[in-house]
Amino acid sequence: MGNISIRVIIGILFSAIGMVSLFLSREALSAAIWLSFGNGLILSDLRFKQVDDKGNAFYKPIPKARIYTALFLIVLAVLLLLLQIYFDMQEMNTHSSI
Repeated sequence: MGNISIRVIIGILFSAIGMVSLFLSREALSAAIWLSFGNGLILSDLRFKQVDDKGNAFYKPIPKARIYTALFLIVLAVLLLLLQIYFDMQEMNTHSSI
Protein backbone atom coordinates (compact mmCIF):
# COMPACT_ATOMS: atom_id res chain seq x y z
CA MET A 1 0.00 0.00 0.00
CA GLY A 2 3.07 2.23 0.25
CA ASN A 3 3.26 2.83 -3.49
CA ILE A 4 -0.33 4.08 -3.73
CA SER A 5 -0.48 7.82 -3.13
CA ILE A 6 -3.50 10.10 -3.01
CA ARG A 7 -3.02 10.96 -6.71
CA VAL A 8 -3.15 7.29 -7.64
CA ILE A 9 -6.30 6.79 -5.56
CA ILE A 10 -7.96 9.81 -7.21
CA GLY A 11 -6.86 8.49 -10.61
CA ILE A 12 -8.44 5.11 -9.91
CA LEU A 13 -11.63 6.85 -8.79
CA PHE A 14 -11.75 9.01 -11.95
CA SER A 15 -11.11 5.99 -14.15
CA ALA A 16 -13.89 4.08 -12.42
CA ILE A 17 -16.26 7.02 -12.93
CA GLY A 18 -15.30 7.07 -16.61
CA MET A 19 -16.02 3.38 -17.04
CA VAL A 20 -19.35 3.60 -15.23
CA SER A 21 -20.39 6.65 -17.24
CA LEU A 22 -19.49 4.83 -20.45
CA PHE A 23 -21.57 1.80 -19.54
CA LEU A 24 -24.56 3.71 -18.17
CA SER A 25 -24.85 6.82 -20.33
CA ARG A 26 -23.05 5.60 -23.48
CA GLU A 27 -21.48 9.06 -23.90
CA ALA A 28 -18.02 8.27 -25.19
CA LEU A 29 -16.67 11.82 -24.98
CA SER A 30 -17.43 12.35 -21.31
CA ALA A 31 -16.12 8.87 -20.50
CA ALA A 32 -12.92 9.65 -22.43
CA ILE A 33 -12.44 12.81 -20.37
CA TRP A 34 -12.73 10.94 -17.07
CA LEU A 35 -10.57 8.04 -18.25
CA SER A 36 -7.83 10.25 -19.72
CA PHE A 37 -7.53 12.32 -16.58
CA GLY A 38 -7.67 9.29 -14.28
CA ASN A 39 -5.12 7.29 -16.23
CA GLY A 40 -2.86 10.33 -16.48
CA LEU A 41 -2.90 10.68 -12.70
CA ILE A 42 -2.19 6.99 -12.21
CA LEU A 43 0.73 7.00 -14.66
CA SER A 44 2.24 10.14 -13.20
CA ASP A 45 2.60 8.88 -9.65
CA LEU A 46 2.50 5.08 -9.43
CA ARG A 47 5.82 3.79 -8.09
CA PHE A 48 7.13 0.24 -8.01
CA LYS A 49 9.35 -1.25 -5.35
CA GLN A 50 12.50 -3.19 -6.23
CA VAL A 51 15.16 -4.96 -4.20
CA ASP A 52 18.83 -4.21 -4.91
CA ASP A 53 21.79 -6.62 -4.72
CA LYS A 54 22.23 -6.06 -0.98
CA GLY A 55 18.58 -6.86 -0.22
CA ASN A 56 17.52 -3.27 0.41
CA ALA A 57 14.10 -2.28 -0.91
CA PHE A 58 13.81 0.98 -2.84
CA TYR A 59 11.35 2.65 -5.18
CA LYS A 60 12.31 2.73 -8.84
CA PRO A 61 12.23 6.19 -10.43
CA ILE A 62 9.36 6.96 -12.77
CA PRO A 63 10.55 6.69 -16.40
CA LYS A 64 10.47 9.85 -18.53
CA ALA A 65 8.26 8.15 -21.14
CA ARG A 66 5.62 7.48 -18.49
CA ILE A 67 5.75 11.09 -17.30
CA TYR A 68 5.34 12.36 -20.88
CA THR A 69 2.44 9.97 -21.49
CA ALA A 70 0.76 11.06 -18.26
CA LEU A 71 1.12 14.73 -19.21
CA PHE A 72 -0.26 13.97 -22.67
CA LEU A 73 -3.30 12.23 -21.16
CA ILE A 74 -4.00 15.09 -18.76
CA VAL A 75 -3.68 17.69 -21.54
CA LEU A 76 -5.90 15.50 -23.74
CA ALA A 77 -8.53 15.41 -20.98
CA VAL A 78 -8.54 19.21 -20.80
CA LEU A 79 -8.81 19.50 -24.60
CA LEU A 80 -11.64 16.97 -24.67
CA LEU A 81 -13.40 18.90 -21.92
CA LEU A 82 -13.15 22.09 -23.97
CA LEU A 83 -14.52 20.20 -26.97
CA GLN A 84 -17.42 18.93 -24.85
CA ILE A 85 -18.17 22.50 -23.71
CA TYR A 86 -18.10 23.67 -27.33
CA PHE A 87 -20.52 20.93 -28.40
CA ASP A 88 -22.83 21.73 -25.50
CA MET A 89 -22.82 25.42 -26.41
CA GLN A 90 -23.62 24.57 -30.04
CA GLU A 91 -26.48 22.34 -28.94
CA MET A 92 -27.79 25.03 -26.61
CA ASN A 93 -27.72 27.62 -29.43
CA THR A 94 -29.52 25.23 -31.78
CA HIS A 95 -32.33 24.54 -29.31
CA SER A 96 -32.78 28.20 -28.33
CA SER A 97 -33.24 29.40 -31.91
CA ILE A 98 -36.11 26.99 -32.62
